[in-house]
Amino acid sequence: MTDDVPSDIYAIADIHGRADLLQAMLDHIAAASSERRSPPTVIFLGDLIDRGPRSPQVLDLVASTLNLYPGSQLVLGNHDFYLRALLREELTYEDAVNWMDWGGVATVSAYSDRPVPDFKGIAADIRNAFPHHFALLDNALTYKEIGSFCFVHAGIRPGLPLTAQTDYDLRWIRAGFLDHADAFDHVVVHGHTITSSLRPEIYDNRIAVDTAAYRTGRLSAAVIRQDKLSHFVCTQLVETGDITVETWLP
Repeated sequence: MTDDVPSDIYAIADIHGRADLLQAMLDHIAAASSERRSPPTVIFLGDLIDRGPRSPQVLDLVASTLNLYPGSQLVLGNHDFYLRALLREELTYEDAVNWMDWGGVATVSAYSDRPVPDFKGIAADIRNAFPHHFALLDNALTYKEIGSFCFVHAGIRPGLPLTAQTDYDLRWIRAGFLDHADAFDHVVVHGHTITSSLRPEIYDNRIAVDTAAYRTGRLSAAVIRQDKLSHFVCTQLVETGDITVETWLP
């Protein structure tokens, strides 16, 4: 391990408005880091918003985490892209239709009382009340390379170096990536595609962490320690209404 590789990295995927699960995850990270006496690096793998009920609160938590833990980063997801485009006044009609169909109504309704499709007014409301959310999305990355790992929302196109990847593939790719069996230059840690087991899954060349938090009540993080996969953490909403924390080895 080189000096510039953090000792503990938490990669959290596809929160989708579940601020309750994210708060429990961040509480666990804070406690675990206090015990180890070393600050973590937290990488959010995108799709902070949509479908779940509390997207603004999720962005608040992410922004405060990036401020709390230097070196932490947000990687932009395909859902986050639409909110950023709205705030940049770049949202096309086609993108707006797709976004609303894919869960965007929950997000804009949480931010503003204006009816859809008053996107110009909604964007103004968000920029006025939540300027730090605009800044958070505007400064998000398309991928983050740390040591032996590449952290990305959806995946990468095989055969291309990271610097030649398209933003679209990094946020949307499935076919060509998920079925690629050969090694990449890095182990790819990603979300975007819900795992078939609804648990984090390990492959020879990638680690999949999207466990459909918005419908399963399970948010997952991969923990990279000293440049190796150490374990997974899942925060889970149980029948009593409590949120439990499960830690398990790969």
